[in-house]
Amino acid sequence: MNNNFNLSPEQTDALLSMASKKMGIDPADLRRQMQSGDMSGVLSGLAPAQRDRIQSLMQNPAAIQQLVQNPKVQQLLRGLMGK
Repeated sequence: MNNNFNLSPEQTDALLSMASKKMGIDPADLRRQMQSGDMSGVLSGLAPAQRDRIQSLMQNPAAIQQLVQNPKVQQLLRGLMGK
């Protein structure tokens, strides 16, 4: 899995656990899908509007960059990383 946010393995596991619980899927399945880049299994459990929005975001590097630069997102990431 691409670890651009310098998360420790423990932090990555915690995030996967939280996300998989919210999404109702197995953490190992979520990890495999993220590592493979095939998020269709993850997206299939979302409402159509959420799925469309995420797919649109994933296909737009500029939008992802803008999201990551958002101060609220940066604050959330710092909190998740324990910084």
